[in-house]
Amino acid sequence: MNASFRPDIEGLRAIAVLLVIAAHFDLPGFSGGFIGVDIFFVISGFLITSILLREQSTTGTIALGRFYARRLRRLLPALATMLVVTSLLTSYLLHESQYQEQGIATAMAVVWLSNIYFTFSDVDYFGDENTSNAMLHTWSLGVEEQFYLMWPLAILLVAGYCKGRNPHIAAVRFFTVITVISFCACMLFSVSNPQFSFYMMPTRAWQFSAGALVWLLSRDRRASSSIALALASSGLLLLLSALVIIEPDSVYPGALALLPTLATCLLLWAGSSGKQTIIGSFLALQPMQRLGRLSYGWYLWHWPVLIIGEQLAPIKGHLGHTFLALAVSLLAAILTYVLIENPIRYGSAARIKTKWQIVLAVFTMLLLNSQFLKWQTDTQRQLATANQAFVRALSDVPILYKQGCDSWYQNADLKPCIYGREDAQKTAVLLGDSIGAQWFPALERALDPAQWRLIVLTKSSCPMVDEPYFYARIGREYTECAEWREKAVTWLQQQSIDRLFIGSTASNAFSDEQWQEGTRRILEEFAHSAKAIYLLEANPTLKVSGPQCLMRHGADHEAACQNPAGPAQYTHVAELLKAVAETQPNTYWLPTSKLVCPDGQCQAMRDGTVVYRDAQHLTASFVANTAPYFLEQIQRYEKATQ
Repeated sequence: MNASFRPDIEGLRAIAVLLVIAAHFDLPGFSGGFIGVDIFFVISGFLITSILLREQSTTGTIALGRFYARRLRRLLPALATMLVVTSLLTSYLLHESQYQEQGIATAMAVVWLSNIYFTFSDVDYFGDENTSNAMLHTWSLGVEEQFYLMWPLAILLVAGYCKGRNPHIAAVRFFTVITVISFCACMLFSVSNPQFSFYMMPTRAWQFSAGALVWLLSRDRRASSSIALALASSGLLLLLSALVIIEPDSVYPGALALLPTLATCLLLWAGSSGKQTIIGSFLALQPMQRLGRLSYGWYLWHWPVLIIGEQLAPIKGHLGHTFLALAVSLLAAILTYVLIENPIRYGSAARIKTKWQIVLAVFTMLLLNSQFLKWQTDTQRQLATANQAFVRALSDVPILYKQGCDSWYQNADLKPCIYGREDAQKTAVLLGDSIGAQWFPALERALDPAQWRLIVLTKSSCPMVDEPYFYARIGREYTECAEWREKAVTWLQQQSIDRLFIGSTASNAFSDEQWQEGTRRILEEFAHSAKAIYLLEANPTLKVSGPQCLMRHGADHEAACQNPAGPAQYTHVAELLKAVAETQPNTYWLPTSKLVCPDGQCQAMRDGTVVYRDAQHLTASFVANTAPYFLEQIQRYEKATQ
C-alpha cells in the first residue's frame, strides 16, 4: 500500500457519498445531506495540493500534462459510461417529452461544464426541476474538474512568487487570500445570485483552498494524541450540527457552509497527526474503505437511477423501492469500478504517452458532446413534428413576458406595461405575480381598447400579500418582492383606476393570519384610488405538467391527464381571501376554480384547447377564451352596486 495513503480520507469519502445519497432519497433526518459535496471539495483541495506541492518541491516544477492525464484517466471513463448508459436507458424507458431537456445537460457534463449550464439556465438544485433532470448531480464534477484545471497553474504561480522567500509562509498567504476572496464572493452571490454561488467554481474555491491550508498547516504541526482526538471530536460535532441546522431552504452556500467545511478541515488535520483516534478507527473500518473506493461511481449512478426510476415507480417514501434503487446504483458503481475505472486507470491505458492520453480523452469528450447535442436536437424535432400543439403550449404565455414587463427576482425595478389608447377614458390595472399575469389575455379581450387602457404590473413569484416572504428558490427572504410591491402600490395610488384586478398564487407558506391581514393591508392601500377592486382566485393545479402529460398519453389523455381540483391549501386560501374581500369596500371576489376545473375536475386539455402550460399556469390561448366569463362577472358585480 502507498505509504502516504490515508484510510481516514477514504472513510470521509464514504461519509460524504452516504450523506448525499441519503438526502437525495429523502431519508428522514438527512435533508441537509447535500453537504457531502462540500466534504468532497475540501478533500480534493487537501489531496491535490499535497500532490502538486510535493512534486514542485522535489522537481522544481509540475508536469502539467501528466497531472491532467491522470485526472482524466481517473474521472472521464466512469463519467462517460454513466452518461452513455443513462442516455440509452432514458431514450428506451421514457417518453421523448421526459428526456428532451437531458441532451444539453448531458453534452455539457461530458466536457465538465454542466455547472455553468445549470447556473445560467436558472435550474434550482432544490426546486422542482431537479426531479426530472438526470444530470443535475454532475454540476459538482464540473466544479471539481475546473479546480483541477486551474490549481496546478496556481501552484506554479506560488512557486514563482516564492523565489527568494520562505515557500511555506508564501504558500499559506497565497491560499489564505484565495480563501478569503472566494468566501466573500460566495457570501455576496448567495444573496444576489444564489445559482451562481451554488454552482460555480470561483464561489466554491474557498472550500478547496481551505483543504490546501489544512495540508500546509498540519504538515509541520503534528498534533499529539489528545489534540488529535479533540480535533476529530470537534470536526464530528460540527458535521452533526451542520446536518441538523442546514435545510434545503437555507441560504446556501453562505455562512452555513462553514460548518461542513471546517468539520472536514478538523477531521483531516486530526488524521494528519498520525495518531489513531476512535473516530479515525471508525473511518478506517473495511466497510468504510470499500464505500470510499466506490464513492465516485456511486455518486455518479445514484442520481440517474433515482430520477429514471421515479418515472417508472415511486421511490422516495417507499421502503422497498428505495432499497432496490440503492442496490441497483451500488451494483452499477461496483461494475464500473471493476470493469471501467481500475482497468483504465492502472492498465495499459496508463502506459500510453501522456500527450496521446490527453488527445484521446479530448477526442472522446468532443465526440460524445456532439452526439448528445445531436440527440437533443433530434428529440426536439420529433416532438415538434408529432406534438406541435402540445409543444406550442409549453411556451403559450401572455405577450407581456416578451415585452419585458416582468423582471422576476433579479431586481425591484418597476416596469409598467400599458395597453390600449393612452387617452382612453377608463383605466384598468392588473397587479400580481405570474398567476395574476396569466389572466392578461382575458382582460385584454374583455376590455374595449377604444375605451380602456390596461396597465400591467407583475413580478413573478411575488405574492400580493404584505408579509415577509422566504423564497426557497433563491434561498432567502425575497426582499426584491417587498420593495417592488411597495413601489407598485405607491405608483398606482397616483393613478385614477376604474378597475383593479389583483391575483397571485395560493401556494406560499403563510399562516392564516398572514394571508388575511397581509391581503387586507394591500386592499386598504387602494381604498381611495380604485373605484372597483377584483381579487382573483388562484386557479387549481394539475399534478403533472399538462403539455408533457399530453405528449406521453396522446389519445388517452382524458383519463391520464386530469385530477380533482385542488390542492386543499388552494381551497382553504380561497375561503380566507374571499372573507377578506367581503369586508372591504368596493372589493369583489372573482372565482376561477369552476371556470378552470368545471365539475371539480382539472384537465390538461378540454374541448380541443390545452388548458395548462405546466402544472399550475394556464395557456394564454385558454385564458383568452375566458374573456366572456370575466366580462359577465364584472357586469354582475357592477350592476349589483349601482
